[in-house]
Amino acid sequence: MQILQQAAADYHRLILDIGATTGLPDAMLHLHAGMLIFLATALVMRRGLDDILPLGIVIIAACGNEVLDRINLGNWNWPDTRMDLFNTIIWPLATLLVARTVRGRRSAAASKKAPAEPATEPAAANPDFG
Repeated sequence: MQILQQAAADYHRLILDIGATTGLPDAMLHLHAGMLIFLATALVMRRGLDDILPLGIVIIAACGNEVLDRINLGNWNWPDTRMDLFNTIIWPLATLLVARTVRGRRSAAASKKAPAEPATEPAAANPDFG
């Protein structure tokens, strides 16, 4: 258990260093981290932005981050935890929903534009037939 507590403390220091280096507040770090994880997962795993897998990875990473915060702090800070989860997940979720909406509209438009296959008789298609 002590190894996990040390890992959580090291992770917390890393996050503080990132915040100090970038000058960004915690909420902005969560927004950027969520989108970075979402886009990197889609790219590495060759999935579209309308695929649920990248969002699932974001959710797992966000929950893991909050568990490490809990281990480091010794208790849950529910208002902070809820906002962290919201900030990390909101833009990947919005991106997924927009991508699915666009895909659905394109599919509907493509099916309307697709010409019907002309019916041909075997003899007309091949003069050597029969």
